[in-house]
Amino acid sequence: MKSNAFDAFASEYDARLDDPWRRRFADGGDFFIDQKCRAMLREVGDAGRPLALDVGCGQGRAVAFLSDRWRTVGTDVSREMLRRAAAGLRLAVQEPFALPFGDGTFDVVFAFCVYHHLDRADHARHLRELVRVARRGGRVFVFEHNPFNPVTQIVFRRAPIDRGCRMIAPAQLRRTCAAAGLDSLDTGYVLFAPEALARRAARLEAALRWLPLGGQYFVSGIKPR
Repeated sequence: MKSNAFDAFASEYDARLDDPWRRRFADGGDFFIDQKCRAMLREVGDAGRPLALDVGCGQGRAVAFLSDRWRTVGTDVSREMLRRAAAGLRLAVQEPFALPFGDGTFDVVFAFCVYHHLDRADHARHLRELVRVARRGGRVFVFEHNPFNPVTQIVFRRAPIDRGCRMIAPAQLRRTCAAAGLDSLDTGYVLFAPEALARRAARLEAALRWLPLGGQYFVSGIKPR
């Protein structure tokens, strides 16, 4: 993952993700981030105010969304993306494979659609760093685009920001999570309903987490105690 690539995209990040099919589902990119956050909140449940880390946080939307429920910190390799974040968020620059935190710092660690931007050979190395900063018994989430969703495939192939990238199958991501040392692996799917129906379909979204047709999916695991 090259920071200068996202530095170049930072000023027009939303425009580079824009697509007619994507617009049919949601007016802007925030909805896709918000729905992933809601999925994590459902999965983690009532855990007080856990300390969480968003790895590859971009302009900090997930950090802001979660601020009422979790104590969330964000890191990214791109200084330009971080510079465009809202004021007051707890954000830090990171090296591609080194997070600026000690071992066992966070209750929850997550990455939204980061891994398709990495070389496959680097996936386990990167994920081991997420596991390192999670506390024992802490939860790690990795979200990616669902290659089994035909609309997601269309949008992915046409997105300039994803040019040269390959989608990752859930089974492959599960193997990477296991290789990185996570236990109790779980897979769930998100983004079934468009933004216009999201509030009314909230229960349906949760009930369909098992169905491999959502626009995106996650693999989560527990750091062994």
